[in-house]
Amino acid sequence: MRFLGPWEISFVVFYLVLVLFGGWWVSRKKGGVEDFFLGGRSVPWPAVLLSITATEVSAVTFLGIPGTGFEGDLSYLQMGIGSLLARFVVAFLFLGAFYKSRCVSIYQYLGDRFGKRSHRTSAVFFLVSRINASAIRLLLASVGLGHFFGVPVWVAVLVFTGIALLYTSWGGIRAVIWTDCIQAFVFIAGGIAVFVYLWSQIGFTEFWSSAAESGKLRVFHWRPEEGKTWFSDWNVFYLAALNGLVITSAALGCDQDLTQRMLTCRSVGRARWSVILSGFLGIPIAGLFLLTGVALFVWANSGGLPVPADVDSNEIFAWFISEAAPSGLRALLFVGILATAMSSLDSALNALSSSVVYDLFGERVQKSVAFSRLGILGFGIILAGTAIALADYQESFVWLGFKVVGVTYGSLLGIFLLGLTMKAPRGADLGNLIAMGVGAVVSALLLVASEREWISLGWTWIPLINTTMTYLIAFQFQSSPDSNAEGPIGKEEVV
Repeated sequence: MRFLGPWEISFVVFYLVLVLFGGWWVSRKKGGVEDFFLGGRSVPWPAVLLSITATEVSAVTFLGIPGTGFEGDLSYLQMGIGSLLARFVVAFLFLGAFYKSRCVSIYQYLGDRFGKRSHRTSAVFFLVSRINASAIRLLLASVGLGHFFGVPVWVAVLVFTGIALLYTSWGGIRAVIWTDCIQAFVFIAGGIAVFVYLWSQIGFTEFWSSAAESGKLRVFHWRPEEGKTWFSDWNVFYLAALNGLVITSAALGCDQDLTQRMLTCRSVGRARWSVILSGFLGIPIAGLFLLTGVALFVWANSGGLPVPADVDSNEIFAWFISEAAPSGLRALLFVGILATAMSSLDSALNALSSSVVYDLFGERVQKSVAFSRLGILGFGIILAGTAIALADYQESFVWLGFKVVGVTYGSLLGIFLLGLTMKAPRGADLGNLIAMGVGAVVSALLLVASEREWISLGWTWIPLINTTMTYLIAFQFQSSPDSNAEGPIGKEEVV
């Protein structure tokens, strides 16, 4: 175990002080609860762009994607094609409706469109999705920190959570966005630096020839692998690209965590720029970290430091940072771990609190910034506890994250698409609840059956099935508008 030297520790401390100072600086501007969650709707769109990128990249990309490249190939990028198309869908289908409704939480839109059942059910689905997905991101970063310092994972979880809680509760969404900008520059610099270093150690010709010979440069899987079918091979191109379209549409259009910061822009046009350009920045970053994993594989098999047998794909990049990276690079990459962990955690805490305040409670708490900060603290505890509970999971955290959100994202996307595309002024509120429930339950059962190999079904089918099922079931209820007699949530209603 190699420990940080004095100047490296000084670099890490400087970074942490910079982030905390930035969070404090933007928190000086005081406002109400809506300002706390939307930054006065006056945040520059380039800052929003970097914040979206920072949250999407997360520890899953920084630590998990190199493991995917080390263990497999570049086929993860197949999802990027659908992901890029999804950003145009969100920009021109979702954002216009959200800005027109002037909502703080995007689930308020469903409340106005359908009624209180759709409003609250979608919010609960978001809470479940975000808690699990963010806990996985937090856990992956904590595994890296634990490996780096030789401390238990739960200690690393508490360290990350504590730091993020400080500046997020101070400054709200402004602190989240502006500190994300700092963190985005840090982990992008770290990714470029480590790839250049590995490339220099291997040599240009050796890298490309060895990677090609071992099949590591393969991007497209046009047909199912031998022994698999179109239903069982989740990594075939057509399915992977379609899955990227569905998952990214749900993440950027139906998940308050990412959509909330788009609502902080001065206009819908600026918000559209931020989400579209995030794809042209985020997808190349994912490719960079995939190639880093491939370079790490070639380096380890061409005279580099042997990888211990007990280091799995979730830990391979963290192992390289702690055991093989030179001191300057090691300090930068360690700060990159901190950056990716906190950039995902801070936004999740803010989004979860905003959803509880605006979706599950009434006007009285919507006037209390103190209650909003208390919500951030409460969700920090929940996320830390969930991450610790998942600590013994052995498979790739990258694919675990996609599997978990697929169960609820499909239901959310189906209902949002219904509201955005149907022409009727109102819809069947109770029917939406039934559709979302059926879609989620069926998806969960399919995922369990697939994971236990009771059925031969690739997990990438599940979000597609869920979205289609939810939309079609809910659509069948739309001919019965009387089922929505209770109407949307009123401003005075308190649970």
